[in-house]
Amino acid sequence: MNLFSSITEESFDYLIRDYGFSEPVDTDGSWKTTFLYVNDQLEIEIELNYRDMDTFIYMRRVDFDSEEQSPRMQLEEILNVEPIKSNGDQTTIEQFEKGITDKAKLLENNLNKIMSKTERIFS
Repeated sequence: MNLFSSITEESFDYLIRDYGFSEPVDTDGSWKTTFLYVNDQLEIEIELNYRDMDTFIYMRRVDFDSEEQSPRMQLEEILNVEPIKSNGDQTTIEQFEKGITDKAKLLENNLNKIMSKTERIFS
């Protein structure tokens, strides 16, 4: 596990502890690592994008009764806020780490509201 993966799992551990999400399934690619957390309402995918040196959070409603998945939406789109962008290849390791923890806090501060409006957000 690399440093960024470790920081990600630590920063988002509240999903497991406080919201009943599963342990993350992590997938390593050539330019990104993703972590998928699932509970009975939502899938939350955390993407560490090494090409852009940025962190993205995607969410989707879990619908076990439907054959179609709900659309995947980016956290900032759900919250109707401007995405926080990195400086691309000018991003320092410290800035990338701070971006991970900042996104974790943004999600944590808004997750109750999102979960209470899941049907409306993802329909």
